[in-house]
Amino acid sequence: MPVIEIRLTTDQLISAYTQLDRRERRSFLEGVLTQPANQEVALEVMTELQAILRRKFPPDKQRLLDKLLDANTERELRPAERKRLEELIAEYGADMVEKARARYLLELPDRAERSAAD
Repeated sequence: MPVIEIRLTTDQLISAYTQLDRRERRSFLEGVLTQPANQEVALEVMTELQAILRRKFPPDKQRLLDKLLDANTERELRPAERKRLEELIAEYGADMVEKARARYLLELPDRAERSAAD
């Protein structure tokens, strides 16, 4: 019987995983990760996700964000300050969403194992 190799992107794997019920998730992960090409991709993804979790908001931006937040409580911000504050908040929020997604993805194998035990 010929062997068929299927390559999926990270987003495709996540999408497929989240569509399965709890019992199917563990066997899905085992099936995906037994493929050598997917093991390589999984290792790269895990390394990237761990780097995302270690990443810090740049100190200079954090100081500016803190300064603008303090100024916003004390007085009305000028339009340029308001715009910069909104940009920093959006950037900070996007970083938090990316970290939450990375944490979720890194926890998938544990979740699958726990759900299989239930």
